Amino acid sequence: MATVHGVDGRLIICASSKNRFDVKCASSSVPLPKKNSSEENTKDSKNNGIGDSSCQVLCSAVSNCGSVLAVGTSEKTAVIIDSKSLQLRRAFRIPKAPTSITFDKDNTHVVIGDRAGHVCRYTVEASQKSGYVDMNGEDSPYEGEPLSSAISMVLDVAISQDGRYLLAADRDEKIRVSRYPQAFVVQSFCLGQSAYVGSLAVHGDHVFSSGGDSIVYEWDVESGKPVAQSEKLSEDPVRRVCVLPKGDLFNVVAAAGKALHVLDDKLHLIKNIETPSDIMDITTHEGNIVAVSSLLNSLRVLKEQIFETSDTYKLAANAGVFTLDVNDGAVKTLTVPSELAEALSSAKDPISNYFKNVTHQNMVDYYKRKAEKIENVKENQGRKRKAKEQRRKAAKRLAAEAEVAC
Repeated sequence: MATVHGVDGRLIICASSKNRFDVKCASSSVPLPKKNSSEENTKDSKNNGIGDSSCQVLCSAVSNCGSVLAVGTSEKTAVIIDSKSLQLRRAFRIPKAPTSITFDKDNTHVVIGDRAGHVCRYTVEASQKSGYVDMNGEDSPYEGEPLSSAISMVLDVAISQDGRYLLAADRDEKIRVSRYPQAFVVQSFCLGQSAYVGSLAVHGDHVFSSGGDSIVYEWDVESGKPVAQSEKLSEDPVRRVCVLPKGDLFNVVAAAGKALHVLDDKLHLIKNIETPSDIMDITTHEGNIVAVSSLLNSLRVLKEQIFETSDTYKLAANAGVFTLDVNDGAVKTLTVPSELAEALSSAKDPISNYFKNVTHQNMVDYYKRKAEKIENVKENQGRKRKAKEQRRKAAKRLAAEAEVAC
């Protein structure tokens, strides 16, 4: 996985190299929480991939003040880093693999959603507390505070700009809006998408969303009512949505496959722009859109790298980092260090497809399995009847032989 953030004239890219900051080393050094048995610890260690070079960046976020970077990894850890010096501030373990991460309004907590449908928050500064009762009423040895839980995988989380609401997008085509931090109070649901909701972008008191149906929706956060929606942008699912301010107006940009789709503030499509390769993440930077892509080869090592942007651009296919001028549609590739280009080329998408395997074929398969099961039951019953008849005949023969012997 590769992610990008624009901070104070710089770009922070999370990719697969260890030139500046090796997140894998930081993740592996975090002790496992105390469990009830050594067997559980061993199982957790295997699941977290300690000592395995396949550690991946799953999500990342920069604080509202721009001074802190938070990264979630496939080793079930979250790493807090100073965004300017890239010095480790702290790292901690989380119960499940994270899918999304964000900061709250005052930057004191990171909010993390995971594949199990849980949303918890953790302090940015080191915490002395460990252990809590989770949403299922079970004791958890991890630090943190549970906020909400669902039976569906949480794919993105966001905090409203006024800090009052927590938004959680999931695989069940909905956005849940809860009061923050009292997330047990549900404010609204944003319903209407026909596939999973994979990305959220908050703007004012509205939120833009998209995902598997490749349609961008605008919602009123407080009421959950739809405001506008775009046409279907692509056959590919939308990976990321972001808002690009333009004076009093703004553009909404959606990344899907190898294309960037630029929409106006009414979600009318302005232009489609082809890019060199599949886009993994986009961000706004100095009035433009910056995108990172990956060739989706095997991921070797995990890293964080930061570099200064330059006014000099070099156009090249598959370089990994490129800028988009939404005014003229020009796509220019950034000249980046060779190690970063190699890192991006080896980044891997942890889950490439969030679509549910629900089709008419499921019913056909069900009836096929049912027929096979009925046939097996009939065969078993036939064998049992045959065996019973054989036993009856054998008993009758033995009885007859006994009579003759007498």
